[in-house]
Amino acid sequence: MNQILNLNASARTGWKFLAGIISAGLLIAGVTGCSTTERVSESPKDFSGFLSDYSQLHKGKGDEANYIYLDESVNFAKYTKLYVKNVDLWKSDEPDSPFANMTPDDQQMLVNVFHTAIVNAATSHFEIVDQPGPDVLVVNVAITEARKSKPVINLVSSVIPQMAVISYGKKLITGTGTGVGYIRIEGNFTDGGTGQRVAAIVDARAGGKAWSTKFDGSWGDVKLSFDFWANRFVERFDSFRKGDFSDVK
Repeated sequence: MNQILNLNASARTGWKFLAGIISAGLLIAGVTGCSTTERVSESPKDFSGFLSDYSQLHKGKGDEANYIYLDESVNFAKYTKLYVKNVDLWKSDEPDSPFANMTPDDQQMLVNVFHTAIVNAATSHFEIVDQPGPDVLVVNVAITEARKSKPVINLVSSVIPQMAVISYGKKLITGTGTGVGYIRIEGNFTDGGTGQRVAAIVDARAGGKAWSTKFDGSWGDVKLSFDFWANRFVERFDSFRKGDFSDVK
């Protein structure tokens, strides 16, 4: 992931141009996420099964996630390191399942884009590590459908390397369709030393009023939702580490 790639002059020029476009998109998403995407309401019937135990979660209020759990007795200040365990993709067996109808390459791209968004947002606030341990917050999230689902096997998410971004860039920027009506996630946050759950969320987002067209499942729309969640996660956990839980009261 961290290997330095040797590019020729023309490739470097192309990468710098594309990186500038994508970086601008990340900045815009971080600043205007609230106005460009909106939460989609859900009920327990929409739980996929990824979290297994949903009994601790309660209905979110205000701009919280649809369902949320937070253990306020935990000393969040100790979590100086972050391990993104994996981003899973959970699909249903229904014939209209958008995830089941995606190509394997697009399924892999979907989890990689979210994994990359989380790491990019967290890099300036956490030390990113590759395994759990003391003082490590473990993040395990899934992109799910609003119904009972099961994981797509053989999908191991990772940060998108620079050269892959170039090949993904056309889809991310031009908005090639994914066939997904809206994006839904479930997330489990655990202590890297004990395995104890310290937080969990269930949420769904779609295009907001600021969009000129309805959320159509384009890669650009999907990426905005991923960037919103990633930035919101970092902001909230940064507050928790300072002992500020006012956002979840």
